Parts: sequence; C-alpha cells; structure tokens
Amino acid sequence: MTNTVNFIRTPTLKGTQNIAGIWFPAQWFDSVQRRRLLIKYWFLGCSIYQFKQGDLLKFSTTKMLNCDGLEGWPLIFQNGILCSTFLPDKFELKVAYYDLVLVSGNAITSYSYDDAIKIDPAQWVDLDKYQLFETEDYTIEVVYDDLLDFTEDGKPIGQIFDGKIPSPSPKMMRYINEQREKSQQKNFDQQTNSSATNAAEKRKPFPLWIYFVFTFIFIFILLRLLAIFRYKNSDTVSALQDSPINNNYQILATLLLTLGGVILFAMVISMIIKTVKYAKAIKRGEISNKIKVKTFAYKIKSSDLPQTYNPNSSPLPARQNREKQKPSRWRNYLSLFSIVSKLSHLIALRQGNYIETMLKKFEQGNLEDALRYAIPINNNSPSKGQAFGVPKPRNKLSLSESVYGNSSSIYLEEKLQKHLQVLYQQSFEKLAKQDRVEEAVFVLVELLNNLDEGLEFLMQRKRYKQAMELAIARDAKPELIIKLCCLANDWNKAVMIARRDNAFANAILMLEKDQPEIVDRLRLEWANALADRAEWLAAIDVIWPLPKYRYLAEEWFNNIDKLDAQAIDAKAIVKRLILMPESIDKLEDRLTEIKNNPDFYQKRLGIAQQILEQQQYIENLRSLLRVLINNILADVVTYPNEFTKVDIAKLIELTQDKSLKIDMPNSSLTLARHKPLLESNRLLLYICPEAGYRSIYHMAVLTDNNYLLALGEAGIIKVDRQGKQLAHFMIPAERLVISHNRLQVLALVKRNNYYRIHKLDLSTGKFIDLGVVQFQQCHWTFDGINWTIVNNNCIEVINIGNTLAVVWRVDLSPNSVLQIAIKDHQEAILTVNPENCCEAFYYSIPERRLINRRDIENDGDNVLLSDELRISYLKYDYITNQLSHVFNKFNYEVIPLTMSEKQFKNLHVLAIGQIIALCVNQEDSIGYNIHLYHPDSNQIKMIINWHSSMPVSGFCIDGEYCFFDKQGRVLHVNVKENKVTSFSI
Repeated sequence: MTNTVNFIRTPTLKGTQNIAGIWFPAQWFDSVQRRRLLIKYWFLGCSIYQFKQGDLLKFSTTKMLNCDGLEGWPLIFQNGILCSTFLPDKFELKVAYYDLVLVSGNAITSYSYDDAIKIDPAQWVDLDKYQLFETEDYTIEVVYDDLLDFTEDGKPIGQIFDGKIPSPSPKMMRYINEQREKSQQKNFDQQTNSSATNAAEKRKPFPLWIYFVFTFIFIFILLRLLAIFRYKNSDTVSALQDSPINNNYQILATLLLTLGGVILFAMVISMIIKTVKYAKAIKRGEISNKIKVKTFAYKIKSSDLPQTYNPNSSPLPARQNREKQKPSRWRNYLSLFSIVSKLSHLIALRQGNYIETMLKKFEQGNLEDALRYAIPINNNSPSKGQAFGVPKPRNKLSLSESVYGNSSSIYLEEKLQKHLQVLYQQSFEKLAKQDRVEEAVFVLVELLNNLDEGLEFLMQRKRYKQAMELAIARDAKPELIIKLCCLANDWNKAVMIARRDNAFANAILMLEKDQPEIVDRLRLEWANALADRAEWLAAIDVIWPLPKYRYLAEEWFNNIDKLDAQAIDAKAIVKRLILMPESIDKLEDRLTEIKNNPDFYQKRLGIAQQILEQQQYIENLRSLLRVLINNILADVVTYPNEFTKVDIAKLIELTQDKSLKIDMPNSSLTLARHKPLLESNRLLLYICPEAGYRSIYHMAVLTDNNYLLALGEAGIIKVDRQGKQLAHFMIPAERLVISHNRLQVLALVKRNNYYRIHKLDLSTGKFIDLGVVQFQQCHWTFDGINWTIVNNNCIEVINIGNTLAVVWRVDLSPNSVLQIAIKDHQEAILTVNPENCCEAFYYSIPERRLINRRDIENDGDNVLLSDELRISYLKYDYITNQLSHVFNKFNYEVIPLTMSEKQFKNLHVLAIGQIIALCVNQEDSIGYNIHLYHPDSNQIKMIINWHSSMPVSGFCIDGEYCFFDKQGRVLHVNVKENKVTSFSI
C-alpha cells in the first residue's frame, strides 16, 4: 500500500532510540552488500525477511542504538508494527493489518511478512573447505555431587597403637591440655599488690574516720526525716508517746539495716573500682590475670633442676606455630573477679593440692599411678584461658585425640615447670629401657608435647606405620609425614600429600642420606607431578640425576619442541644445549627463525639472560652466543629490557671474539628501558576496536604474546596479537582457568547448577574431560595440580588429575564467601556473616594454615579484595558527586573522577590489582568509559572508551588487564611494559 496524500513531518529516526529492526533497501545496497550488513548486525534470535524491495532484519529484543551511525533504516515497534518513525494515532488503524511500515517524505509503504521469504543465515555458510570432526558427546557420565575426599584425617590414637593405649576419660579431656607460661612472674601475693594499686596510692585518700563520720551523719539525717514523716502521717500520735520502748526498737532496727545497706553499697563500689583498676593494669601488661598454682608442703630443690637439659630440643626443626586463639572473654572476666574477690586463693590451693599428690607419687616410685595424675606441659600452643577446676586422674595412660590448643590451662611457677619436665624425662627413660614403647611415646607426645622426639623414638624402634599415623593425627610437618609414609611403604598417601603441599624437595632432603632407593622413587614421582603441570623444564631437572629415566627427559624435550618458535621458552633452548649438546642440529631451524625474525627480540634477550645465569656451562653455549650476539646487541638498544652495561660487557667477553670487543665499546651503548604504566604521569586515552562477529565469553593471556578465547559452545581458539586464528580446540568453554606457567587451561561451561570441566594442555594439544562438578565460585588460576573452589561456603582444594578429588577443605559457614585472592604464598578469603559484616581469612600456602582473621568495618556491598590481598571499599559522596577509595576510617583517597548518582549505581569494578578498573556508563551516548585508577598515587592512568551497547567484561592476572565483550572486541593492557594490544574477531 502506498499513500502520498498525508504529509509526515518527521520521516526518520534520529539520535539514540530503542531499535527493533533495520531495513536495507534494494535501492541503496546490492544483494552482496545487504548480506554483509545482515551478518554484521545479526545476533542470536534475529529473523531475516527478504522482500523484492529490500531485506528486513528483525531483532528478537529491542536494543539501544545510535540511529545516526546505522547503515540502513532503523525501525521501532509501535503497537506490534515495525515502523521507520513514530506514527500519529489516526494512521494506526490504516496500517493495523501490516507488519512493516516505511515512511519517506509524503509516502507510506506497508509490507506483510506473507509477501517475503524468511531466510536462514546458516545457509550462507560454506562448509566445503572445513574439516568436519566427529560430534562431541555431551552425555554426562561423570557427575561429582560429592568429590572424592583425600583429606588426611588422623586415626584415633587407640587404633594407632593397636588398642594398647585406650581412649581417655571424657571428664579428663577438659583439663588435660595446659600451657606453660613463657616468662617468670611475680608470686601470687605480689600479684594483688601490683603497680595498679601503687598508682592508686599516689593520690592520698581521705582518712578512714572521715568516711565513718559522713556515713553516721547521713544515717542520722535519714532517720530523722523518716521519723518526722511517720509522725506526721500517723493516726495514733498518742500511741507513740505512750510506747517509747517500741519506738526505740524501731529506730535501732532501722539504724542497723541502714548501716548494713551503706556498708554493702560501699563494698560493691570498692570492688567495682578495684576491678576497673586491675583490668586497666592487665591491659597495660603490668600484672597478669593468671592464677598461679602454689604448693606449700613440697619444696623443689635446686639440684632437681639440671641446667643442661633442654626439653624443647629436637633433631627435627619445629613446625610453624598456628595463630594463637584469643582466650575466652568470660574466662578473663571470671579470672579478674576471682582475683579481686580473693577466690583465687581457694582455686590455687585446690590445684596445688592436686600437684602435691602427683609429686608425692613420683617420689614414692609409683610411676604408672603418677603418670595417671601427670598434667601435660604445653609450651607454645594457644589456650581457651584459665582453668578453675581440678583435673581428674586418667583411667589409663592414653594420648588425646587432637592437637593441643582447645582447652583451659593451669599455670605453674617456673621452678615447678622445670621440675615436672625433669620428672617426665626421667619417666620416659625408664619406660624406654623397659621397652614399653606406647607408654614412653605417651610421655613424650602427651606430657612433654614433643611430637618430633616421639616420632623419632618410634622410627628408632622401626614402628613406621604407627609413627606415620601419629604424625598425621598430630598434624606434623608435611615433609616429615611424607618421609614416614615412604618408610611405611604407603606410597599413595605419600604422593598425595607431596602433591598437595608441594613438599617433594624437603622430603628428599630428609631421606637422601639414609634411604637412596626411596629417594629415587620419590624423585620419579616428583618429576611426574611436574610433568602433569606441564612444567617440562623443572621435570627434566628433577629426573636428570636418574640415568635410567633420562628417556623421559627426551620425551619432555620433544613436547617443548612441538611449540612454535614464539611460544618456546628461551630457558628450554639453553637447557637442551647444556644437557644434550649433540642435539643442537634439532634446533637449527628454530634458531634461524629466532635470529632473523625481528618480532622474536624477547626470545633473543631471554637466551642472553639464561647464558649469563649458566656461565659455568659456557663451553656448551658459546657457539649459540656467537650466532646471536649481534642481534642481541641491537635488541638491547632498541627494545626495553633489564640488562646493564656490565651484563653486555660480560656477554661480549664470553664470546671470546676480540674484534667484537674492539668494534663495540661498552660506553657507547644506550640501553632501552621499560617505563611501567604505574610510573607514567600522563593520562593515556584508548578506544576499543570495532565490533567483530564472534561472542567472546572469556579469555586468557599466554606467554608468547598469544591469547586463548573462549567462544562458548563454539570451542576455544588460540589467536595472535592481531587476532589471527592459530589453533581451534573443540571444547565448550565459557570461562578459562589458566595455570601459573600458562601452559594448561581448565575450560568451564555451566550446565544448570554444575560446571563441566575439560583440562587442556597447550604444549601437547591434548585435553581430557574431568566430568561435571557443582560449585559456586573458584579462583581463576591454579598451579597445574591444585585448584581452589567454593562449594556451599566450603573452601575446597581439589586435585586436578584424571579424576577430581578434594585434598583440603575448610567450612566457613555460616559466613558466605564473596571473593578469593591468592598472591605468592598467601590466600585471602573475603566473607560476609549473617549480620552482614565482612570478615577476611588469610591462609598460608601450601600448608593451608590460618594465619590471620580480620573484621571489616564496612558491609559487603562495596568491599573490594584486590589481587594484592588489600581490602578496601568505595564510597560515593552524593553532595560533591565524587567517589572515594577508603582503606579504613582514617585512610582514604578522593578519586579524581566525577560521576552522577545514576552512574554510581551502575558502576562496575571489572578488575582489582595494583590498578582498579572502574567501568562507568556514558551519559551522553551509548557505551562505557573504563578508568584505570592507581590508588597508591591517586591517579587515573588510562581511560578506555568502549563504544558498545553490549556489556564489557574484564579481569586481571599478574598485572595484565583484559577487557572483552560478546561482539568480538579484545583489549589487553600490560601494566609492567605499558603496552596495549587490541583486536576484534
């Protein structure tokens, strides 16, 4: 239908509109151009209709687009009709039966879908030149609702010693663990007369008689007022006059009651004042709130305390201490109250009587009975606080089931501590001579708290299995557990613990002198573990001392050779020439490419650095250095590097080329230097690349200036820095988890509440399907073996092998996990508790020990956990429209960035490292501005204009920031080298 009568004043759409489709007229574009434009603007869910007059692209949902920049006619939805402009109400009835209405000047042209041909764009794809593979089978065969649990829980002590030491009495368990006081304190009588009391005596109080005078006057006035009040309100005044005796009794009773009340009130006030004074003195460290046990009948002789004995001596190094728990608050208050109220005398007396009974039994030679009364001496472990009761004797000698640190304590004097240590040591020696191994271990481990000596004693008796299980139960050092597992021939457990804690090297050091066969096997397991991580060079270093396994080193060298020249590590080239100098022929083509290609300057500089580090093997490396030295000298003055003039002079000297030394004076070289982005004072501006044709779900940066891009169900592609495809892996992937050496990748794709996981080895091109796992969060890097995930607020470390298995777990419930960050040898976990207050937990790696817990003042809405493990939050000032970066109440910076309240509500923090990437919506147009803000200098270092209606995603790993979207745009910022790479696919 065509109508040229009615005039439309606004024939086209202008500016930013909600667009529902685009019309490509045949008068403007030929068929090839229309097809190209349809592919350019098409996205998932769109429909294409082909008319004689042109082609229609209908969107599945409306999109905010700038009409001025579209190649075609933008269309809007109006009452279910696609229109090229807003129609007046009077025309809606005339076009109600059409699907498309185009307005040009006075002309209105209407179309119906029935007159068009619906086009499937998949028919335009020519697959003749593509090699088709067998369709991937997505049948879920392995679903891990519960991962295999390889965490090492210690066996009960009764099982370790075959029932010879039965379980302890439950009543005794409350009192069995005690803490030794580190420094000698004053005796109990001086404790109550401490500096807190002396400080109070500096102010001279009023004499005591003054208090009694004022108290008597106060009571007399109170009684007179009471008598007057009763006299005036009495109905029987004459009766009072007739009964003076009764009246006197009432006055006396009232006087006594009042006096008693005043005295009681004074005592309460005095106790409160004393309690406050003691609390302040304890806080200043001037006195202690510990109740010292005193013995009155038994005196320790100085001859009982030999000076040469050291109870802490051990042939093995001590394990790192855990973070000490704070004593229970109620115990502190109760200790303070007992000291002020003098109840501490009674507590100390009762505990002292128990100690005297124990000492007398030792004197009488009744060893077994004395050990039942013996109290453990826990030197450095944490305690819940003061014990107020008296321990109960053991039913039988037994080891407690857990590590010390969760019980109350009895505090002993220094002399008594040393005397008990001597008695326990003598008891151990007697039991050892009688070959009573279990009881002797009980004395060492339970009473003296000397686990290392206890394990050494068991090893001397060849009881390796018992020693292994005891070490696991008491959480000994990982390398010691591995050693005992190897001696007990439990290799599965030894390898699992070594892989989990990365403790192969220390275990080999402990075994290499006495157990060479075990060391060889452990070294082989270590090399295989490194090969599983694709750390081929480290695996070669480990296996090379074993000549019969050097064929594995050759296989791993071949895996490295499969990498292209850009991807191969310079260290691998040097390592091959050192270990196998006859194999230089295999590297001839590779070295020629590295020498002649200008883009491989980083490889040449890397080889030069490796030669400097391996100067002792210069005879094997001199020929390589002579081939590359001219190119290296050109690179150091052209490209940023870390070499010094001393390094260059050393390289020239190592070539033994005298003519080169004369022709190239070292003083004439001007070396190029890096200028990191953090040191730049100039604001850098960048624009994102134009849109591509593929949706990017995630990406990863590789070491060879290449990138991995996750394309969802379309798989993973490897591209270079220009976006050229280098490889395609048919693995569905929406997120990528990269290994530390960037040679292995975990590809994740979400299936309902589960994630399907594939492991891809980039050095070999092989991948395996690990199955389907349920979790909510994860860390986006892993070490090649261990990977951290969050499942129902449990932090789990899973082993990435042919199957998935949990090797460490901690439950943080009822807290909910918000973020995870790992740096060097620490892991930080940011959580929010049910009261909406944030808490951060810090663990050491690989031991996985809690080293700190921190309360966060702000709630969980804007709290940031950076890759540097720094915690801060953003705060918006609604008056000045400025954003502040807050570290704590007294440390904050106002970010030099002004934004509206609407922009702040839509603000996204894309990445947090040394630089914070803030994504702010553009108010005047479609798109975003990404501000790279450096908190330490309080400067915005770079602004990236992301002109796209699609949301932008981003992350940072090791100072490399990546930004991408589902229109094929990629932008990579290397902070250290101050280099930006961008492309689209």
